[in-house]
Amino acid sequence: MGEPGSARGSAGTIQSFDGNTGWLNSPPLSTDALRGKIVLVDFWEYTCVNCLKELPYVKTWYNRYKQYGFEIVGVHTPEFTFSGETANVAAANQRLGVTWPVVLDGDKQIWQRYQNAFWPHEYLFDVDGRLALDHVGEGDYPAMERKIQDLIRAAHPGVTLPAPMELLPGDSYAKPGAVCYPQTQEVYVGVWRAAEMALGSREGYHQGQVVTYHDSGRNHLDGLVYLRGPWFNAEQAMVHARTDEPADDHLDLRYHAIQVVSVLKPESGKPITVYVDQDGKSIERQNAGADIRYDSMGRAYVLVDTPRAYEIVMNRHYGHHDLRLRPVEYGLGVYTFAFESCEVGADR
Repeated sequence: MGEPGSARGSAGTIQSFDGNTGWLNSPPLSTDALRGKIVLVDFWEYTCVNCLKELPYVKTWYNRYKQYGFEIVGVHTPEFTFSGETANVAAANQRLGVTWPVVLDGDKQIWQRYQNAFWPHEYLFDVDGRLALDHVGEGDYPAMERKIQDLIRAAHPGVTLPAPMELLPGDSYAKPGAVCYPQTQEVYVGVWRAAEMALGSREGYHQGQVVTYHDSGRNHLDGLVYLRGPWFNAEQAMVHARTDEPADDHLDLRYHAIQVVSVLKPESGKPITVYVDQDGKSIERQNAGADIRYDSMGRAYVLVDTPRAYEIVMNRHYGHHDLRLRPVEYGLGVYTFAFESCEVGADR
């Protein structure tokens, strides 16, 4: 996940964490306090699907190597207004099992100091604070762990270390028969990313207003959002605005991918039931994402009770599909849709 208009950053030495908006899981750390430690500076964002996919590896590295002077500093630079709120990041840390120090970069000062442009982005520094490895995005986890081990062995000659963590099935892109298909580009539902506006409804955007949309359900283009019913046009999201019976209000999205993850928020602060259809019927269990539940009538839904990324779809196979979200209660905020399309043959 990158930020438009910015270039890949680099840092030859570990940079200051000054300008932060707080720390979680730790008192404030300085670069001087980290001298003598092997430090992984990890830029992440708790709604970022790519960051969530790397998280099991980061947890393993921390648990395995902190006893040898290995430290992680997670730099949480928010993409959305809500994901910059301390309470939301703290709740995400607890839910996700993040136990290492996290510095809150709410004003993007650390991000800019590193000239960063991506989530996730890892900078590995040796005991003298010099850059040993710079890695952008997912993947290459064994290479990162081997480099961590090299630095540990240099500081602790003769130490016995475990074999690097094996790739999880969904990350085994190099296995024989594995393939990554073309996929729909990330969809930003609000108007704030003007160059990537994704609204297909003919009524268009009207920021700060409630617009009643009249989607026919036909002739949808891939990667565009189509709405029905009253929706408030916020800067970063579309917010379902019906306060009476929900009628046939919905958000439709045609896409091509295997996995669909959506950043959703209960804007009123109360849990919202959102029914999920794919290709004209309730999404089948074999294609349901991890956050899908089923009611007593067998209807698929997601309970949006906190602002975060929700795994909506995990299709058994790659294909083109029509996704529909049908909110029952008022106040569903829909921010983004992200897609993944790597299939690992026998692993799936």
